[in-house]
Parts: sequence; C-alpha cells; structure tokens
Amino acid sequence: MTLHQYLFDQLWDRGVRHIYGIPGDFALNLFEAFERDGRFTLVRLSHEPSVGFAADGAARMTGGLGVCCVTYGAGGLNMVNSVACAYAEESPLVVLSGGPGRAEKRAGLHVHHEVKTFESQLNVYREVTEYSAILDDPRTAATHISRAIDVALKVKRPVYLEVPRDMVTEAIDPPLDGARVEMPTDDGAVDEAVAEIAARLRAAARPVLIVGVEVHRFQLQDRLVRLAERLRLPVASSFLGRGAFPTRHPQFVGTYLGVVSPPGLREIVEESDCVLLVGERISDTSLGISAQRLTERNLLISVARDVFIGHHRYEHAPIDLVMARLEAREDLAPAETTLPFPGQPPAHATPTLDDGAPMTAALVIDVLNEFVEAHPEVPLVTDTGDCLFASVEIRSNVVIAPAYYATMGFAVPAALGVQTSTGKRPLVLMGDGAFQMTGPEISHAPEYGCNPVIVLLNNTRWEMLQAFYPHAGYNDTVSWPFAKLAELWGGRGFNALTVGDLRRALEAAWASTSFSIIEVPLAKGDISPVLARFVQAFKERVYQPR
Repeated sequence: MTLHQYLFDQLWDRGVRHIYGIPGDFALNLFEAFERDGRFTLVRLSHEPSVGFAADGAARMTGGLGVCCVTYGAGGLNMVNSVACAYAEESPLVVLSGGPGRAEKRAGLHVHHEVKTFESQLNVYREVTEYSAILDDPRTAATHISRAIDVALKVKRPVYLEVPRDMVTEAIDPPLDGARVEMPTDDGAVDEAVAEIAARLRAAARPVLIVGVEVHRFQLQDRLVRLAERLRLPVASSFLGRGAFPTRHPQFVGTYLGVVSPPGLREIVEESDCVLLVGERISDTSLGISAQRLTERNLLISVARDVFIGHHRYEHAPIDLVMARLEAREDLAPAETTLPFPGQPPAHATPTLDDGAPMTAALVIDVLNEFVEAHPEVPLVTDTGDCLFASVEIRSNVVIAPAYYATMGFAVPAALGVQTSTGKRPLVLMGDGAFQMTGPEISHAPEYGCNPVIVLLNNTRWEMLQAFYPHAGYNDTVSWPFAKLAELWGGRGFNALTVGDLRRALEAAWASTSFSIIEVPLAKGDISPVLARFVQAFKERVYQPR
C-alpha cells in the first residue's frame, strides 16, 4: 500500500468526491496521483485563499469534509486565512500540502518557498487546525492520516497533512492500533445535564430555543425541528447559526442580535425565563450586541462537548447525545403558546413594490425575499459586510456565511464549493469590495458547470467600515464594470437601477444556464436597517466617546 492509495481510500470512504486546489511544484506528485487515481473531481481555482473558501463552502453544504490541496510555502501560507475562518466557524477541512522531500531535508540546503525552517508552515498551521503532521515516516504516515480525518469529522475543525514530495508513492505501514480518535463520553454527565435542562423547561413560563452553528455541523436540524414542534417553542437563530433551523418554519422568529433585533424578537428572547442555546457559545457576534441580557439566571448552553447551566458545567456531554436524550424524554409537555408568535415575520411580509422605485439597500432585501418566496429551495451564500447584515432579513432556509470570523472574499469561491459538491444552485449576495478580492474566481464557473446568481451591491467603497466613521477617506474602492466582466468571463451581466430592473434581472438570470452578475449601484451611505442598528449599538459599546 502506498501513501497516496491509503490517503485517497480514506477520503473516498468518508464521502469526499471533490478536491479543491492549485498545483505547485512541491505538490505536483500529489496532483499526478489524484489524476491517475481518477475518482475525484479536481476543482482548480486561481488563488489559494479561494481554494480554502471553496472547500469550506463544500463542507458546510454537505455536512462532510472539504478537502483542499496546495503547494508548500507560497501556496500553503497563502491559504491560512481561509483555514482560520474554517477553524473559527467549526468547518471540517482536510488541508493537504506538498512539502520538501526527505532527501532535500537531509541535504541541509534551503529550498525555495522555505521561510525560517522546513517546519515553519507546519508551525503556522498548528494555530489554525485541530491536528497537524508531516507524513515523512512510512511507519506512522497511515496513523496520522487516520487520526487527522477522524479529528476533522468528530471535532468539526480543519486538520493539516504535509506530504513530502518523495513520499507520495512510498510504501507505508498499516495504521497502528488505536489510530482512531475516541472522544470520551460521560453518560452520567449527559443524563444529569438532560435532567436539569428538562426540569428548567418544565418550570418555564416563556421558554425559547436559540440554534447555533453546531446544529448544522453535527447535523441536528431534523432533531431540533422535532423537539421545537413537540414543545411548541419559539425558535431564534444566532448570527452564525442562520439556516440551522428552517427560516421559513412557522415557529422561527428571527435571528437574535441583541439590541439590534426588532422589539418583538427581543421581547421573546430577553423576557424568556429559560433560553436553551444549542450549538454555540456567546461571543460579540454570536448573539450580537448586549448579549449580557442573557445571564446564568435564564441561559442554558449545550455545545459540542459540554453543557453549561448556571454554575454547573457538564463535561464530555456530546451535543448530539444530549439532544437525542432530551427529545426522548416523555415528561416534557408543549408550552401554552399560540402561533404566530409575537414579533414573528409573516410568511408573506414583502410589501407591494413599485417597479420604478430606485434601488436602495432596504429594497434589495424586499426584492430578494420575493425571489426566495418563489424559489424556497435556493441556498443563500453571502459575504461579510453590509450584505451579511442584510441577509438577516432574507428568508432563505439555507444560509452560508462567515458570520463570526467575518472575512471578506468568502462568497464566490464558497458558492463554487456549494454547487460543485451538491449540484445546488446558489444565490450569492456580496459587495464590490469582497468581489474585488476573490470574485474573479467566477471565471472558472463554466468549466465546472456552475451557474450561481450573484447580486452585487456596488457603492464603490467598503460601506460597512465607512458606517463606523462616516467622514473617513480611506474606504473608497475603484469601481469595476462588474456586469461587463461577467460577459467577458462567459456569463451574463445585468445592471439593476430600479426595483423592476432587479426583478427582471433575477428572472432572466435564473432562467439562464450560465452564471450571472447583477450589479446594483447604491448611493454612498445607503446601508441595510440591520447594519445601521448594529453600528450604532457597537459604537456605543466598543468605541469610547471622544
């Protein structure tokens, strides 16, 4: 058995069908092996950060592994940011990097792409992965491969494997006994945690469920829907957990962002005497500004391996097991509530819009909600910036976004990862600044049969940043002819100056077999209502008055 045979078999057996990458000389042997193997579709992009984002998008959409493959040094180090995003947001990637051969290391000569030492890249990746190893020993290579893949799947975070170029076809030993990673479970802690959660729910007059990102990562959506329906709980999502519970479900009340949220949603969450937060810990963005309104008095948290209730911490209590046993309890009765919940957006909340109305950020949201109403199956992929905040009010059931790590340039490559891995055609929402970072990757779409619809908000500056200091002069961008670029790259381009323009462009784009870019010019200073409220609250809390 050779190293590449074992590696490829392990990936294939875990459901991997696509490899996202860019070839380079230290990785050429690995790419040759992929091509000869023939089982995987190699999706080549133009810049390493996009490779990581594409693999991340695939992992988020499939619920499985995203795999990326790059060269050593200039390639691997160029991809660190997108892998850091995946780590921060719990997305399981397998990062494969070529590396200097064992003979090169023994010679003691510096090699191109080397930074400080041969291990510099490994040391960097240790900070943004859950497991990392250089596969330079035939006796342990298979063990490292098995452990890394196991960790990625069980912990839901990236892992790093560096393959020296003279090891790709090397014969290796079978994995050692115990190569699989066992995650300890304390059944007693699980039972006690579930009993305490159940007791708190039974005693509550106004219970509420908030779903976080791990509900999606650990594939708990169906279980949480059943639990919520049985208990008749109002359900909110965290910012990062958008799409973890169906947005169009009658019990979904919105995305909770603290004081940024609408009054009705704030009342449901902040006046609750039992807030069950599943799948996420509190951060400045996970529940928004003023998360301190949720305290140990009313907050119960179940995350990947732990449950926190008041001063109690139950360790080694896996979230999937906790939710399964909670659902199985027969002593939980439905809450005495009526639908719709106060503050819940009606199923058809979009107002009648005048075709001739000039486009604004708020009207973009309204028109996109019309589109989602007609196409409820479409996944929404959004970048960071105002489009991320606008997406809070777009009622798509599936939302993929870097809502916690908040890196720009995520959306286009992630959309390619979504469609290549699942065949599902995404709607993409992004700004001009993010597109200028990684948007040209859309030129690869025709090669891989991808046809996402990109709605691009163009106000010729980084408007979210400008919102914090409205008189700043350092946030302007250079305006590109985005719609024309789409045509040059084999897609379709549209300009939408009015509501009618955007409606017709969306209809034509969806009917097309090619990708589309719909450019929506916006006036400087025009931002979504959610971002406006977020900026005001954030400035009051974080930036000291001058």
